[in-house]
Amino acid sequence: MNIGIVRFIAGATLFAAATLAQANTTHATFIDIADSVSFDGWNQLNRARVDANGNASPLTSAQLAAGTAGNVAGSGDASLKLLSGGYYPAGFGLYGDGRLTFTDNTVASNISSIAFQGIINDFDASFGGTPFSLTLSYNNGNQALKGSLVNFVNTDTAADYYYFTWDLTGIASPITSYTLNFNIGFSQSLAFQVDQVAAVPEPETYAMLMLGLGVMGFAARRRTNPKI
Repeated sequence: MNIGIVRFIAGATLFAAATLAQANTTHATFIDIADSVSFDGWNQLNRARVDANGNASPLTSAQLAAGTAGNVAGSGDASLKLLSGGYYPAGFGLYGDGRLTFTDNTVASNISSIAFQGIINDFDASFGGTPFSLTLSYNNGNQALKGSLVNFVNTDTAADYYYFTWDLTGIASPITSYTLNFNIGFSQSLAFQVDQVAAVPEPETYAMLMLGLGVMGFAARRRTNPKI
């Protein structure tokens, strides 16, 4: 078989495997999102935070107000920003209340959904107050699309786990940016992760891909062995 074709097939296989095997390092509770093409992770949301290389990088109120990028290795360029309220980095996590946004201006062209995971101890909800809200807007619009709660693990406000998704397949216009709007009362947050999730190809697409690879392999064999 032609060496160039071998390299092409091997490279495509390795790329696909690497995409599917993306490891999650944001938080032990978080799951790896299937078909994630880009993610942004913020962990150790406190004064003892470290950067992606393990170096001390304490999170400060000033950084949060200006907008801070993910500190988990492999994160994209989304920004976590405090717009209002008294959320501040305490010794264990973000503490207080306020309005946060997660904004990403680099969006893959083939995404079908957005997934959000968070470790959020919502004290307001525990004490009978108003639970937090999480909505999505896109392309600098003022939409307020509510997410679907996929999973919630109640740990009695030790490290409560939330997993939300937004289905984007019904949106006709191309999405070039999005913002998650996070409003919360008295609470403590330890980690966040937002994933862009790709559309899953139909079975017919996989069949056509395999057929194409088979034809390429047969053509290469014909070139190396004209008797076939």
